[in-house]
Parts: sequence; C-alpha cells; structure tokens
Amino acid sequence: MVRHFILALTVSLYSLLGWASTAFEATVDRNKVSEGDTVILTVRYAANVFSDSPNFRPLTQDFRIVNQQRKSSFQFINGKSENWTVWTLSLSPKRKGKLQIPPLKFEGEVTKPIWIEVAEMSQRIQNQQDDVFFDTQVDVSKAYVQGQILYTEKLFFAVPLDNGQLNELAVDEAVVTPLGEIKQYNTRVNGRNFNVYERQFAIFPQTSGEMVIPGPRYTGEISNGPWRPGRPISLGHPPKKIEVLPKPSSYPNAPWIPAKNFSVSANWQGDPQQIKIGDPITLTINIEAKGLSSAQIPAVAIPELDGFKYYPDQAQTQDQDTASGLISSRKQSIAVVATKPGQFRLPEIRIPWWNTQTNRVEYATIDAQALTVETKASPAQRTQNSTEAIQAPLAVNAQKALLPPETVRENEWSPWMLSTLLFAILWLATILYIVWQRDRKSTLVTAESTAADTSKPLKALKKACRENQPDMARHALLNWANTTLPHAPYGRLTDICKDLNDKALISAIQELDYTLYSATGNSAWQGEYLWQLVNQYKPMAQSSQNQDNGLKPLYPTS
Repeated sequence: MVRHFILALTVSLYSLLGWASTAFEATVDRNKVSEGDTVILTVRYAANVFSDSPNFRPLTQDFRIVNQQRKSSFQFINGKSENWTVWTLSLSPKRKGKLQIPPLKFEGEVTKPIWIEVAEMSQRIQNQQDDVFFDTQVDVSKAYVQGQILYTEKLFFAVPLDNGQLNELAVDEAVVTPLGEIKQYNTRVNGRNFNVYERQFAIFPQTSGEMVIPGPRYTGEISNGPWRPGRPISLGHPPKKIEVLPKPSSYPNAPWIPAKNFSVSANWQGDPQQIKIGDPITLTINIEAKGLSSAQIPAVAIPELDGFKYYPDQAQTQDQDTASGLISSRKQSIAVVATKPGQFRLPEIRIPWWNTQTNRVEYATIDAQALTVETKASPAQRTQNSTEAIQAPLAVNAQKALLPPETVRENEWSPWMLSTLLFAILWLATILYIVWQRDRKSTLVTAESTAADTSKPLKALKKACRENQPDMARHALLNWANTTLPHAPYGRLTDICKDLNDKALISAIQELDYTLYSATGNSAWQGEYLWQLVNQYKPMAQSSQNQDNGLKPLYPTS
C-alpha cells in the first residue's frame, strides 16, 4: 500500500513539474511567401491538452485557416517526464505586404509575434498552363567573389507524381551550401491548386567573371492510380547567369570579407584593471556575420604588447540556415598573461569588411582597453610575511618546551631512524641517476633521428616555396611541423600557428592559408619569405636548450 502511494506521489510530482515548466511557442516554415502560397504555423504547448485549444481567431484578420490539426505526446526518459501538444495550421495570406501572426494566448502563456512577407506572384508563374513546371530565383544579378548568392528553385505540380528524383545542384568554381530541408506547401495559380517542392541554396563563387547556375531537372512519373502504370515525365529548366565582380581595388590590404552585415564584440573574464603577474585573464571575441560562412571569418589578430603573452584557444564556429541565407558566428578566446607590472593600453582593433548591399568598405571595431598590472608585494609586506614565517617555528618550539620530557623524547628521531632515512635517500638517488643517463642517451638518439626526419620536408618546402606553389607548400609545411613541433599531428595550418613563437612566421603561414582559400590569389603568392622564416626557425624547446638549458624565472626581478 505504501509502495503504491509513493509511486502515485512521484508521478504526481513529475506531472506538476511538467506543468510548472510549461512553454508556449509558435514557429512558421517560411517568412517569405508569394500570393496564393500557404504558410505552415506550428504552435507547441509543453503539456497534454485533451479538449481545450488556444484562441486562433486573431489569425483570421490577415490569414485564412485552410487546415488545422492537433497532436498530443508523452514520454518518460531517465526519470523525467515530458508531455506536449502541437497544433499545426495551414494559413493562406489574404493580401500582399508585411503581415503579422499576432501573439497567441493560452493558459496564461503568450507566444511572440511573427512577421510574414507576402510578395506578388511573378508573372512567369501566372502565365504557366502546364500541370508540372519549375521556377528559379536569385536574389542578385551581380555578386562579389566569395560573396553569398541566394538561389531558390521550386517545382510546381497539379497532378500526383511518383518515383520522382531531383538532380543535385553543382556549380563550377563555387561553394554550394543547402539551406535547411526541402519545403513542401500548397499554392494557387490561375485558380488551380498546386503542390510545391522548394529547395534553397547559398552559393559562394570563388572566381570572378560569369557564373552559370545549372537549371534543375526532374525525372519521375505522373500517377495514373494504384492499378495502372504511370506516365514518364522528364522536366528541365534554363540556367541562371550571374556576373561575379572581383575584389575592389579600394579594399584595404586585409582578409577579404564580403557580407551583408559584420559585427564584432569583446569582453573580459576578469577585471582588466586588476591583472596579476602570471595569472591569466581571458579575452573573448565574438563575431557575427550575415551572408558569410563561418569558414570565411578570419581570426582576429591581437596587437602585441610588451609585457604580455597571448595563448589563443580553439575557436568555436557556427552556421545557421535562414530564409535570407547563412548567419555565421565565431567565438575566439585568448588567455592573456602579464609578465611585468604597470599601466598599459591595448589599441583599438579595426576589421575592414565589404558591405555587399551598399558596395563600400566598413569597419567593425573593438574599442581600446586600458590594462593595469598590479605591482609586486611592497618591502613592508614582504617583511611581515617573513616575520610570520619565523614566528611559526618559534611557536612550535615553545609548545614543545611545555611538553613533559618523556613526550619530547618520543617525538625526537633516534640514530637508527636517521641512518635508515639516509640509506633510502641514497638508494633513490642512484636509481634516478641511472634513469637520467638512459633518458639522456635516448634523447640524443631521438634528436639525431628527428634531424634526419626533418630534412626531407624542408627540402620539399624549399622547392615548393621557390617555385611559388602554395598547395605543395602547405603539404610540405604540415610534414615539417609533424616532425619538428611538439604537439603533432597537425592537420591544418592554423593548428601549426598555435605552437610557434615567431610572429613573422605565424603571419606568413596565415598568408599562405588565406591564399589557398582565396582562389583569386594563388597566382600572386610568393613563397621565398616563408621558406627563409622556416629555415631560420628554432622551436621553443631547442632555443631554450641552446641558451642555458634552464627555465626563465616566472616572475623576473627587473
């Protein structure tokens, strides 16, 4: 009886928790539609609802409710219950323009408003008389190299189709990124009902000149019912041609960033006015771009400051598909470590980018930041610490003097205990010496083999750089790093830069990486400078051994 009561109480508590954490939200499948199209509105409430429903009457001001369905679900996973109810509505806009799906209310919860942009149906679609036809659109007729082109293709069909297949989109000299899943909805053309399959892509041309986007092709059958064979159909559509403009000559000598919008922000984890020597403080740089992939967002170079060292972490990137294209972000964290006290100023950081909507250079900026590194402890403070350290053993000795003589003698070490300890120390020292000698010989052998392993990649890199071949240089540089640097294996050039202590070499490798990404710049790359820097480079471990085979003090006494 008690067991059943506890079980019932537990289920009731989980049910109450589910209701306490209710959420009410609304989403749509598309924010941009044409006249006659339907919009799928999904309304979700985080609890089971068996009879009641939200008031959808406010929707009828600008939309016709074509269809409405409800579905309730429940699941119990890992001791947690989750239940929800989903209403799915097909809405048909009543007019053109910017329409609002108003906030919906239910059980004290309110959804956020949603805006729908309804455009006039194109004349070419209105003129269609076929049962099955294609329509394609691009958002621009001219684009900049590596800038985004939004390409949409739609398949309209007023008859049932079976065994259909759409071709995959491939564009020469361009990066093609699908945006979301294939959308399916209904529309009306000349009084007839059509089903629509819609695909959308973000296309990034890699070379200037004329770019041809091949037209879509559909193969399948028009259904004649379940008992009769279908009628084969093969349908195509003309290609789209886009003029791709080169990078403007007025653009600064910096990474090329063509975007609709580009913003940067920075924040410090810790107080930049109270930095302590040797203690890291984290600078986080967040970049968000519209009409750009995260792979195109460059790393932000932090100005060098005498008295500071930078240790960048692996950047976090993200790409989000939207109706207007890609929205990308990059989060870059850098550990900043001060090596000497004083007042410092991190200069303003300006990142140039090209606004593809206004056709001009703009700058995203990080404001200058004052930095204060606290000085070392004052002489009076050090004297106080020393006095406390001296007084501590005196206090122990005073307490020991108050103990009875027998207790004092019990705590003192006898001669045989001292001799045993001395023997153990000598024995341990002998073992450590043998191990050190063996490791020393192993290190010498490893150094000789490493030198031999490094020579081949160096020769290959020298050849690639002097012949100005960036692809060959990248391959040879990775091989050199994997046989020379401490944190091998390396798969990307950006990974190599993290383990280098030469600013000029890092900059040269970043230039090579940018050249490889930018198809327009390969022919202009000159590799001699990179080869000279690599040939003269000494890894941190090797250079420190050549100096004094010791470590620099963590807190230098200047």
